[in-house]
Amino acid sequence: MERMTGFKQVYCTYCFQPCEVGRRAMSIFCPNCRKRLILEDYKIKSYHAVRELFTCGDVVVEKRGHVVANVMAQSLTVKGRMKGPIQARGVIRVTKTGELVGDVEATSLAIEKGAKFDGFVRINAPPPEPADQPPSAARK
Repeated sequence: MERMTGFKQVYCTYCFQPCEVGRRAMSIFCPNCRKRLILEDYKIKSYHAVRELFTCGDVVVEKRGHVVANVMAQSLTVKGRMKGPIQARGVIRVTKTGELVGDVEATSLAIEKGAKFDGFVRINAPPPEPADQPPSAARK
């Protein structure tokens, strides 16, 4: 089955089931659990305190950024300050200017020399690739 280039696959942040969405979509309702999914990437440059920050996209906390939240995202890059539990389907990266306080769960964790980290880590296996595609096509 050939995939159309105007679509991408994301995983629901609530039921963890795969969903196919348009590349330009900003939000959808999960066809499995019917909850609203945010598909946007976030770039945080200032203080941001919320109960939860759930997105199927990527989150970047810039050098002057400071986030206090429960975060669930595709990937997370911390260049500034981050406090709260984090779940990522991909990589969590803490740069040399970053400070991360909280428990993390991801497929990989990269901490640069000079970065600060205080918390527990749980590394999960990467999500399985769809069975209807060859492995190289699923990564594009």
